[in-house]
Amino acid sequence: MPAPKGHPPYQGCEKGGVLGGRPEKYTQERIEEEADAFLEWMGQPESIWYKDFALERGYHPEYLSIWAKMNKRFSQVYERSKEWQQSKLVKGGLLNQFNAGFTKFVMSNTCGWYEKQQIAGDAVNPLEFLLKTVDGSTKELVCEQNDSHEQE
Repeated sequence: MPAPKGHPPYQGCEKGGVLGGRPEKYTQERIEEEADAFLEWMGQPESIWYKDFALERGYHPEYLSIWAKMNKRFSQVYERSKEWQQSKLVKGGLLNQFNAGFTKFVMSNTCGWYEKQQIAGDAVNPLEFLLKTVDGSTKELVCEQNDSHEQE
Protein backbone atom coordinates (compact mmCIF):
# COMPACT_ATOMS: atom_id res chain seq x y z
CA MET A 1 0.00 0.00 0.00
CA PRO A 2 1.45 3.39 -0.93
CA ALA A 3 2.05 6.08 1.62
CA PRO A 4 -0.78 8.58 2.13
CA LYS A 5 -0.80 11.65 -0.11
CA GLY A 6 1.87 14.13 0.95
CA HIS A 7 3.53 11.61 3.28
CA PRO A 8 7.11 10.54 2.54
CA PRO A 9 7.50 6.95 1.29
CA TYR A 10 7.79 4.26 3.93
CA GLN A 11 11.23 2.97 4.88
CA GLY A 12 12.56 0.60 2.21
CA CYS A 13 10.01 1.69 -0.38
CA GLU A 14 11.68 4.91 -1.50
CA LYS A 15 12.33 3.76 -5.05
CA GLY A 16 9.32 1.53 -5.41
CA GLY A 17 9.56 -1.68 -7.35
CA VAL A 18 8.52 -2.72 -10.81
CA LEU A 19 5.66 -4.67 -9.27
CA GLY A 20 4.38 -1.83 -7.07
CA GLY A 21 5.52 0.09 -4.02
CA ARG A 22 7.30 -2.85 -2.41
CA PRO A 23 11.07 -2.84 -2.21
CA GLU A 24 12.63 -4.83 -5.02
CA LYS A 25 13.35 -8.38 -3.94
CA TYR A 26 15.56 -9.05 -6.94
CA THR A 27 18.60 -6.81 -7.32
CA GLN A 28 20.48 -6.37 -10.60
CA GLU A 29 23.12 -8.80 -9.33
CA ARG A 30 20.48 -11.36 -8.47
CA ILE A 31 18.86 -10.98 -11.90
CA GLU A 32 22.23 -11.56 -13.57
CA GLU A 33 22.70 -14.68 -11.44
CA GLU A 34 19.32 -15.86 -12.73
CA ALA A 35 20.49 -15.17 -16.29
CA ASP A 36 23.50 -17.47 -15.71
CA ALA A 37 21.25 -20.12 -14.16
CA PHE A 38 18.86 -19.78 -17.10
CA LEU A 39 21.67 -20.44 -19.58
CA GLU A 40 22.75 -23.47 -17.58
CA TRP A 41 19.15 -24.74 -17.47
CA MET A 42 18.85 -24.48 -21.27
CA GLY A 43 21.86 -26.78 -21.56
CA GLN A 44 20.10 -29.63 -19.78
CA PRO A 45 18.59 -32.19 -22.18
CA GLU A 46 15.30 -32.53 -20.26
CA SER A 47 14.62 -28.76 -20.47
CA ILE A 48 12.02 -27.90 -23.10
CA TRP A 49 9.59 -25.18 -22.06
CA TYR A 50 11.39 -21.98 -21.01
CA LYS A 51 8.66 -20.94 -18.56
CA ASP A 52 9.41 -24.11 -16.60
CA PHE A 53 12.69 -22.50 -15.60
CA ALA A 54 10.83 -19.85 -13.62
CA LEU A 55 8.39 -22.34 -12.12
CA GLU A 56 11.20 -24.65 -11.03
CA ARG A 57 12.98 -21.69 -9.44
CA GLY A 58 9.85 -20.73 -7.52
CA TYR A 59 8.61 -17.58 -9.21
CA HIS A 60 5.98 -16.63 -11.76
CA PRO A 61 7.10 -16.82 -15.42
CA GLU A 62 6.03 -13.17 -15.84
CA TYR A 63 9.21 -12.20 -14.00
CA LEU A 64 11.21 -13.35 -17.04
CA SER A 65 9.82 -10.54 -19.19
CA ILE A 66 9.97 -8.03 -16.33
CA TRP A 67 13.64 -8.77 -15.73
CA ALA A 68 14.33 -8.62 -19.46
CA LYS A 69 13.11 -5.00 -19.37
CA MET A 70 15.23 -4.22 -16.29
CA ASN A 71 18.52 -5.91 -17.19
CA LYS A 72 20.33 -6.05 -20.53
CA ARG A 73 22.11 -9.34 -19.81
CA PHE A 74 18.88 -11.05 -18.78
CA SER A 75 17.16 -9.60 -21.85
CA GLN A 76 19.72 -11.26 -24.13
CA VAL A 77 19.32 -14.61 -22.37
CA TYR A 78 15.53 -14.31 -22.43
CA GLU A 79 15.45 -13.63 -26.19
CA ARG A 80 17.87 -16.50 -26.74
CA SER A 81 15.61 -18.79 -24.69
CA LYS A 82 12.69 -18.10 -27.03
CA GLU A 83 14.77 -19.02 -30.08
CA TRP A 84 16.22 -22.03 -28.23
CA GLN A 85 12.73 -23.26 -27.36
CA GLN A 86 11.53 -22.84 -30.94
CA SER A 87 14.54 -24.81 -32.21
CA LYS A 88 13.99 -27.52 -29.61
CA LEU A 89 10.32 -27.89 -30.59
CA VAL A 90 11.08 -28.01 -34.32
CA LYS A 91 13.78 -30.65 -33.86
CA GLY A 92 11.54 -32.69 -31.53
CA GLY A 93 8.69 -32.49 -34.04
CA LEU A 94 10.87 -33.46 -37.00
CA LEU A 95 12.42 -36.40 -35.15
CA ASN A 96 9.01 -37.57 -33.82
CA GLN A 97 10.13 -37.04 -30.21
CA PHE A 98 7.08 -34.83 -29.63
CA ASN A 99 3.49 -35.16 -30.77
CA ALA A 100 3.36 -33.41 -34.16
CA GLY A 101 -0.13 -31.98 -33.65
CA PHE A 102 0.69 -30.52 -30.27
CA THR A 103 4.02 -29.16 -31.52
CA LYS A 104 2.16 -27.40 -34.34
CA PHE A 105 -0.35 -26.05 -31.82
CA VAL A 106 2.41 -24.68 -29.57
CA MET A 107 4.30 -23.13 -32.47
CA SER A 108 1.20 -21.41 -33.80
CA ASN A 109 0.28 -20.01 -30.38
CA THR A 110 3.72 -18.99 -29.12
CA CYS A 111 5.84 -18.33 -32.19
CA GLY A 112 3.33 -16.82 -34.58
CA TRP A 113 3.53 -19.71 -37.03
CA TYR A 114 0.55 -20.35 -39.28
CA GLU A 115 -0.31 -22.43 -42.31
CA LYS A 116 -0.37 -20.65 -45.61
CA GLN A 117 -2.91 -21.44 -48.27
CA GLN A 118 -1.87 -20.20 -51.67
CA ILE A 119 -4.81 -19.26 -53.80
CA ALA A 120 -4.40 -18.48 -57.47
CA GLY A 121 -6.55 -15.68 -58.71
CA ASP A 122 -8.81 -13.28 -56.93
CA ALA A 123 -10.12 -14.36 -53.53
CA VAL A 124 -13.14 -12.07 -53.89
CA ASN A 125 -14.10 -13.44 -57.31
CA PRO A 126 -12.49 -16.90 -57.65
CA LEU A 127 -14.28 -17.79 -60.92
CA GLU A 128 -12.73 -14.82 -62.69
CA PHE A 129 -9.38 -16.64 -62.79
CA LEU A 130 -10.93 -19.69 -64.44
CA LEU A 131 -12.95 -17.64 -66.87
CA LYS A 132 -9.88 -15.68 -67.97
CA THR A 133 -7.97 -18.95 -68.41
CA VAL A 134 -10.57 -20.47 -70.69
CA ASP A 135 -11.65 -17.21 -72.31
CA GLY A 136 -11.68 -17.77 -76.03
CA SER A 137 -11.09 -21.50 -75.71
CA THR A 138 -14.75 -22.19 -75.09
CA LYS A 139 -15.68 -20.18 -78.17
CA GLU A 140 -13.45 -22.42 -80.27
CA LEU A 141 -15.06 -25.53 -78.79
CA VAL A 142 -18.49 -24.17 -79.58
CA CYS A 143 -17.42 -23.19 -83.08
CA GLU A 144 -15.88 -26.62 -83.70
CA GLN A 145 -19.07 -28.31 -82.58
CA ASN A 146 -21.18 -26.05 -84.80
CA ASP A 147 -18.87 -26.69 -87.75
CA SER A 148 -19.12 -30.46 -87.31
CA HIS A 149 -22.92 -30.28 -87.05
CA GLU A 150 -23.13 -28.13 -90.18
CA GLN A 151 -21.04 -30.64 -92.12
CA GLU A 152 -23.46 -33.46 -91.33
